[in-house]
Amino acid sequence: MSKHITIGCYSAFWGDTAGAARQLVEADNKLDYLVADYLAEVTIGLLARTYKFGSKSKSKSKPTSSPPVGYISEFLTLVLAPLLDKILTKGLKVITNAGGLDPVGLKKLIEEYAEKVGHGDKVKVAAVYGDDILDQKDQLLSAGVVHRFDPLAGAGSPEAMLQQTDELISLNAYIGAGPITEALRGGANIVVTGRCVDSASIVAPLAFEYGWDYAALSDQRTLDRLASASLAGHILECGAQATGGNYTDWRESAFSPHGGWVNMGYPIVTFSESGGFAISKPGATGGVVNTKSVCEQMLYEVLDPENYILPDVVLDLSHVELSQASRDVVHVSGAKGKPPTPWLKCTAIAHQGYRASTDYLVFGIEAESKGLALGRAILERVNRIVAAQFGGKVSPIAPEQSEVTVIGGASKVPSAPAPAPAPAPEHVESTEIVVRISAVHERADVLNILGQEVSSFITSSAPGICLLSAGRPRSSPNFTTASVLVERQAVVPLVRVGLSGPATDIPFVTKCCKSPHPSKSLITMSSVPPDLLPKARVTRQSTPLIAVAIARSGDKGDTSNVAIIARHPAFYPYILAQVTPELLSTALGRFITKGGTIARYEVPGVKAVNFVITKCLGGGGLASLRIDKQGKGYAQLALAALSIDIPLEVLANTRL
Repeated sequence: MSKHITIGCYSAFWGDTAGAARQLVEADNKLDYLVADYLAEVTIGLLARTYKFGSKSKSKSKPTSSPPVGYISEFLTLVLAPLLDKILTKGLKVITNAGGLDPVGLKKLIEEYAEKVGHGDKVKVAAVYGDDILDQKDQLLSAGVVHRFDPLAGAGSPEAMLQQTDELISLNAYIGAGPITEALRGGANIVVTGRCVDSASIVAPLAFEYGWDYAALSDQRTLDRLASASLAGHILECGAQATGGNYTDWRESAFSPHGGWVNMGYPIVTFSESGGFAISKPGATGGVVNTKSVCEQMLYEVLDPENYILPDVVLDLSHVELSQASRDVVHVSGAKGKPPTPWLKCTAIAHQGYRASTDYLVFGIEAESKGLALGRAILERVNRIVAAQFGGKVSPIAPEQSEVTVIGGASKVPSAPAPAPAPAPEHVESTEIVVRISAVHERADVLNILGQEVSSFITSSAPGICLLSAGRPRSSPNFTTASVLVERQAVVPLVRVGLSGPATDIPFVTKCCKSPHPSKSLITMSSVPPDLLPKARVTRQSTPLIAVAIARSGDKGDTSNVAIIARHPAFYPYILAQVTPELLSTALGRFITKGGTIARYEVPGVKAVNFVITKCLGGGGLASLRIDKQGKGYAQLALAALSIDIPLEVLANTRL
């Protein structure tokens, strides 16, 4: 009889609801492991900032709600402390990356708390670290083991190379599942890590339970099992995004039984020793688990679907198949594995100047035009004051250092043409918008001038405006994020298990590693000015894309992916033929900056196409001045803006 392991994920990021942990711990489903992801790239930046710019003091005697330097104490205060008795009673093991930049510090905090409440003999905590390679930066650069990262593997523009002179506040490698597996072998029932790949917290316990060998890279069966486990982890690690969150057909989730969004169920994976797995959620919870919701999450933040690169394996999900096993249970199969690459992806975060922003609410006729004029006037006035105050010795805020964004201006959001013969509605300008004025500069005092001037425009500019925030906006440190590759042998993860356990090296496997071949389905285009973009074709058979497809988008630094998934296999040939990089550029081209590209990959297993758009997020999460810093809205904008031609007989004969 096949051995099944069940894992629940209660957190997609730092800020997810702590109530999801209780839901999973108290669920009727018998869990073996409870996992949580806290570390988005933005989160690492926030934690790193506390090292550079100070933080509240850390308590060593009791849990504290104030985030201590380096790690996320809310894992203890909001999750572990309230649930520890039940976790121990049920025999659950817990794995999380809440260790952030200081896993050993979080390990000590948990151990002190467990001892205080009388569970010191029942709790064995392990810390997995070694991902922080900031102190080794110069040595690694001198040794020539750091390389540029290209999200399109040669089909686009690589990211900037790390330099000796870069003043970084953090440099962390994405480590794999191996060290976590070793921690479990050492008897740990709570494992806290630093920066590890998101899926590692799911792959590690499966490798531990089934006895997989990470070094058996010449064995296709092992590679496929590691790939399948990695796919399970990828689907699970964003929490409720697999169970109806961030879901195109949102009404199915919002108004689902048992409370809908109010009581969202969080995902559970039940993994079979053979390599297949099922996604579900606890009973009597809201949300929905169907092939659409799982497929959207499967393609979230994916670049090349044939080569989803992870530290322990390269996952090929291009021919994965999904099937509805029962209500709110989806079976997943068909993942294939390839040997890992010789490289590890690393995230470098640097402090570069300062930033400030302010928001106005603008009412009335021509609200959008008034808002744009207001934003331009504020920036020009600030630059005049800078010139007068500093006598030309300080540079003004350059155009590329500022952003004036209208929120709620319908003219900025293209919409799909209405199906013939109904005429498209005339545009009606919004009479209530928000305008955000944002800027970065190398000097904080320049941006503080902006803060001093914003209030005066209430009485000296357009009619019908007010400030949304109280007080003067002030500058804050600005951070940038970049990705680089480091040769895997240069990073040595460490594991420390228990109160007195030594730090043990867990070197990466290097034998049989190789770079994969890019997908043959790849097609690309370079960005062009929006006024030169081709227009979407409209005929009497034109159908809004949202009628025949669902979609999801995500971010990787300054790159976004947009996955378009056919609602029915009959629609897929028409999506393949017509939803090209050129067509997508009509909806999203305005977001791409100079040098950006749009690439498309085919995902035939789930009848999808996956677009990768580079240089489209204003520099990415930490650095971007845009409202949508992570491309969350790109997929929905594409569905709203695009139409494709589908024969009437196909539409008539296809049941959804």
